[in-house]
Amino acid sequence: MSGIDKVFDYIVPDALVERVWVGARVRIDLNGRRVGGWVVQLVSVEDEAHISDRYGRLLPLVSVSGHGVEPDVVPLTKWVSQYFWGSWRAVLSSASAPHVRARSVHPHRGTHQGPDDEVISRAVKNIVHEGAGLIVVPPLGSALAAVAQVAQLGPTLVVCPTVKMATLGAASLRRKGFTTAVIPEQWDAARAGVDVVIGARSAVFAPCASLSGIVVIDEHDELLHDERSPTWNAVDVAAERARSLGVPCVATSAIPSAASLHRWSHATEVVKSDKQWPQIEVVDLETVPVAGSLLSTEMLSAVTHAGGSVACVLNTKGKARLIVCRACRHVQDCATCGSLLTQGSDQRLVCPRCHHDYGLVCVSCGRTSFVVPRGGISHLASQLRASTSREIVEVSADTHDTWTQGSIFVGTEAVLHRVSGVEVVVCADIDRDLGAPRMTAGREVLALVARAARLVGDRGKVIVQTRRPNHPLLHALGQPDVVDALMAWNEQDLAQRKMFGFPPYGVLAHVSVKT
Repeated sequence: MSGIDKVFDYIVPDALVERVWVGARVRIDLNGRRVGGWVVQLVSVEDEAHISDRYGRLLPLVSVSGHGVEPDVVPLTKWVSQYFWGSWRAVLSSASAPHVRARSVHPHRGTHQGPDDEVISRAVKNIVHEGAGLIVVPPLGSALAAVAQVAQLGPTLVVCPTVKMATLGAASLRRKGFTTAVIPEQWDAARAGVDVVIGARSAVFAPCASLSGIVVIDEHDELLHDERSPTWNAVDVAAERARSLGVPCVATSAIPSAASLHRWSHATEVVKSDKQWPQIEVVDLETVPVAGSLLSTEMLSAVTHAGGSVACVLNTKGKARLIVCRACRHVQDCATCGSLLTQGSDQRLVCPRCHHDYGLVCVSCGRTSFVVPRGGISHLASQLRASTSREIVEVSADTHDTWTQGSIFVGTEAVLHRVSGVEVVVCADIDRDLGAPRMTAGREVLALVARAARLVGDRGKVIVQTRRPNHPLLHALGQPDVVDALMAWNEQDLAQRKMFGFPPYGVLAHVSVKT
C-alpha cells in the first residue's frame, strides 16, 4: 500500500521472502517514485507464468524497512477504515510500531498479588462471564483494580485517555507485582510478552503476546476519539478486537457514555463502595447580592482559607452566550431542549438547537431588559485578587508550570490537567457549559465534575455554581448517593435520546453539497 489509499500487487523477490510478513513496512517503485507502504496480504503462486496470467506484469518489492503493524491487527485496521469510512492508510499509520527496527527483548512475567478490591473483582468476573461489558467505577474508586482482576486471566491490553494516565497506571501495577509495557516507548517489550500492555488511544492496536483481555479506562473521555479521518473511537475498536479474538472486553467509567450504556445495557455493573464521590456543593448564583457576579460566599470562603490550593474553572473565551433577565435574573433557556437562548441582530431570543423563537421578552417574567455576563478568566482573576491576599495564578496556554502549592488557580477546564494537590475545585459558572447547544453538553459537564472529583480526592470539595440549581443533572450531583442519582439521570437521558432518535438510537449526519 503506497502513499495514496490504494492496494497494489507486487512480487516478493526470493531474497526478501524470509523478511516479508503481513504488516511489514516495505519500499516500492510507484510511477517512477520510491515510496513506502505496508504488506496487507500475502498470496502464494506456483510460477511466474501463473503470476502473469493472474496479475499481469508486476514489479518486485524494492526492500523491507522493518516492523509496521502486527499481523493479527491488519484485519482490524481494515475494519476500522470501513466502519468509520476513512483511509486505510491513515489507520495503518496509527497502528504502526514507532520504529521499524525491532530490539531484542525477552518475555517478562511477574508474580502479582491477589485482587485488592473485592467489589470490583466480583463486577469484573460478571463482565468476563458475559464476554464484554461496562463497570461504573466512581471517581474515588480505582479502575486499576479492574485491570488487576482481568490480568489474572493472562496478558491484558489497557487503553487510557492520556499517556500520563498510562504511565502512572503502569507504575501502580508494577507495585502490585505486574510486569508492564507502556506504549509506544516499550513496543518491543509488549511484543515479547508482559502482564499488562498500557497506553493512550493508539495502544488499542498495540501488540500483546497471548492477549487474554482488553480494558478501556474512562471510556467516556473524548480523547479516546481520534479526530483525524477516519474519526475512530478506541472503545469501538477495542470491542471489535476483543470480539474477533474471543477475549473479554471491560470498559470502566465514572460517568458512562450513552453509547456504552446502550451497547452493554445487559452487562453493566455499578460499583458501590465506601469511597465514591467527594463532597459536591451546588451553589445558586441568584443568591449572590451583586447581579452578574460569580463571587459567591462559598467561593470566597474557599479562596480565603489559608490551606491548600484552589482551582477555579471558567470555560469562557471571548464572547459569552449567557443571557440573564435584569429583573428576575432568570437564565434564558429553552423550555423544550434546555439549551441556552441566543439573541440575533433583531434582539429576539432564539434556541440555536431546536430553533424555537421566544420573541423579545424574558421566558420567566416577561420583562424585556437583559444582561449578558461577559467576564472571562482574566476578569474573575482580577476580582479574586481584590478579595484575597493569596496568590492568584491565571493558567493559560502561555503560562509556565512554575507555580507553588497554596495558590489560587484560575483558568479553563485545562487547569484541572495541569495542577495537582488541589483541595477545592470551583466550577465558577457551569451554566455556560450545561446550556451549550450540543446534545453532549450534559455529559461534558459530568466529565468536568468527575475530573475535579479525582483531583480533590475524598477529603476535598467540588463547588458547582449555577443559576439553575433545579436542573436534573445538577440536582443529581447534589444528592447524598451520587452514583444512584446519576444512573437515574442516565436513564432519563437515554429515554430522551430514544424519543428524538439521537445517537445511540439514530445517526446524525451533516451533509453539504457544492453546486
